[in-house]
Amino acid sequence: MSNVDEGTKIYTPFTLKLYDWWVLSISNSYAWHCPTKEILLPYFLQNLRPNHLDIGVGTGYYLAKAPANYNISLMDLNKASLKTASARIGKARIRYEVQHNVFESW
Repeated sequence: MSNVDEGTKIYTPFTLKLYDWWVLSISNSYAWHCPTKEILLPYFLQNLRPNHLDIGVGTGYYLAKAPANYNISLMDLNKASLKTASARIGKARIRYEVQHNVFESW
């Protein structure tokens, strides 16, 4: 098992429930001084395009805010992250969902 595979083990259905609170509220605001709603979400939406591939999907928080007519594709090594993001965004809005290590050839 590679270090990358080992690193994805932390993202379980349980830890992903805590992910938004920790990353979007605590880490972004206090460690990075970039509040999610005031800075990062507007920046994300401003730079989002109608055809979007998200690599390393987290919980799908940002993509769930995308316009309904955008083509969204997801790529992540972790099945739990893909499932969580897909459920949050809505399966009907997702064009492709790919479980793949971006550091390996296609």
